Amino acid sequence: MADDLYRLGYRVSETGTVVAAIEIPARLLEEAISSNLTSSCRLTPEGNLISELSFEYGNAPAGISISPMPLDQLIRATLNPQNLHMEEATIADLRAMLQKLEESTRAVRDTLARYVREEDSKYGVSAVK
Repeated sequence: MADDLYRLGYRVSETGTVVAAIEIPARLLEEAISSNLTSSCRLTPEGNLISELSFEYGNAPAGISISPMPLDQLIRATLNPQNLHMEEATIADLRAMLQKLEESTRAVRDTLARYVREEDSKYGVSAVK
């Protein structure tokens, strides 16, 4: 049954023609990944996203930290027309993303304002330039 398989591969973006594909039983892939791999992401205060993978092979744990990517660069890459097409993004998806980004921007502004107020009260001068 097709629902029990993951299909991985490549397709021609202009025509949608599948160039290469492989089907892997979902249970096999999910067990291999979930039993040995842990992934996480963190966002630095400067706005860089850092992806981290850790896995265990036998008794030897290992980890990989992927180069930081600026959040704005990640957003631009996500909004690339090819990516939007591959993800089958809808207007509703983009509106949801915009709402989350606006909420995040408000949170950063609120935190920055709080830090500035704290600095001002410590030193009696404005920290904003």
